[in-house]
Amino acid sequence: MSVMQYAVDYLKVKHIIVCGHYDCGGVRAACSAVDHGPPLQQWLRSIRDVRRLYKDVLNAIEDDEERHRKLVELNVVEQCLSVLKTGIVQKRRVRTGRHRLAPFPMPRVHAVVYDPSTGKLTRVNVDHPELLEDITSIYDLGAKNEILTPEEFVMELQ
Repeated sequence: MSVMQYAVDYLKVKHIIVCGHYDCGGVRAACSAVDHGPPLQQWLRSIRDVRRLYKDVLNAIEDDEERHRKLVELNVVEQCLSVLKTGIVQKRRVRTGRHRLAPFPMPRVHAVVYDPSTGKLTRVNVDHPELLEDITSIYDLGAKNEILTPEEFVMELQ
């Protein structure tokens, strides 16, 4: 979290990339009924939560490898939401998104998946506004009260 805070608050990054990868051992481990022990077990729990949230979608996929690939993609989407739920990102997006000079609320969060078998990086199609609409009432941390002056906005971009 400290790395994200530094990137957002001090480096003023305009984009955050959340990147997963196919043939992920962590995703495969999260699909097994094995206790991997701490600290790995806590990390795998978030992937298992994604499995629980999307169990109907995943269970509809018969091919094991395709199901794995879909879980990797869904995990990336959920991790993007995790980034967007943080107060650090919310505050900056509100501060930059309400200004007339802003091309978009910053930072933008991008979901991508790397395929080690092909070397290709693919963007995962995410409808952020729809997803954010579903979670805003729960995760809105009240950052919307901050509006920047033009001078403050220019400082945000530097």
